[in-house]
Amino acid sequence: MRHIPNLKDLTGDEIRDVLERAAKIKANPSDYGALLANKSMAMLFQKTSTRTRVSFEAGMTELGGHAIYVDWMTSNFVLSGIEYEAEYLSTNVSCIMARVMHHSDLQKIMSASRVPVINGCDEKFHPCQALTDLLTISEHHDGDLSDAHLVYVGVQNNVSNSLAIICDKLGVNLTLATPENDDNGESMDADVQEIIKSSARVNHVIDPKAVIGDASFVYTDTWVDMQYFNNPNFADEKEAKVKAMMPYQINREMLGDSDCKIMHDMPIHDGYEITSEMVKDPRSIIFFQAENRMHAQKGLLWWLYEEAGLI
Repeated sequence: MRHIPNLKDLTGDEIRDVLERAAKIKANPSDYGALLANKSMAMLFQKTSTRTRVSFEAGMTELGGHAIYVDWMTSNFVLSGIEYEAEYLSTNVSCIMARVMHHSDLQKIMSASRVPVINGCDEKFHPCQALTDLLTISEHHDGDLSDAHLVYVGVQNNVSNSLAIICDKLGVNLTLATPENDDNGESMDADVQEIIKSSARVNHVIDPKAVIGDASFVYTDTWVDMQYFNNPNFADEKEAKVKAMMPYQINREMLGDSDCKIMHDMPIHDGYEITSEMVKDPRSIIFFQAENRMHAQKGLLWWLYEEAGLI
């Protein structure tokens, strides 16, 4: 049984298969309206979400299945061992999508589950977002993906980790334009750091202006994780982080007349990692990217259910 904690264990061909399925469903959604008929997926949320919940729930519905929303804080996950609750949950559904604070909690869920588990986001990885991003890039790039140059500007985090993994596997040029040692420890992953160090396709620079001119796509993400952004106990750390990161803001001055496409995985914080002007700039494909969360996840569900012998 395959789980999707990240994209490390998928081959490049398997990732391409997922993306091809996503494109097929997106092109002809009515052809797949019964693909997951009578299948139920539990959506377990330990952290907040807009896109993950809506895209998975709508996606399961459009594939003929059913999604059950489970709020961690109003369920017995807060009272009992994670493994016990996860094993019970897996006896009632055919798949679990879990969006959690800590990768260690996801590992406990996977260890106990009798059905496939998908990582809907944790502090180390965001595999569904990376699949979405490459689906979006493939739609907005003329030519082979190997010719595209994706520049990620901001902080190294779960999103950049997943981009490094998928770009390395698919042969896409990725430049991480981030400060040195900007990680707070939560998202650090040794395998990703080795990819950055040794991959022919993934590299790191400190100054984004050194690579923006050669970028096909410029991507940014929040500088402060969502669970800390409005936390008054984190106010001083947030202020220091924002001050240090302002040279990495996606704005008119940074992009100039570059013909790159602008990406952001949302939620957007105006005036922080990106200006509102750039969100609505003609080069922005942010909302096309956000829409693709559902399509990419449909492709993943099709692939994962087939791998598990459930359809």
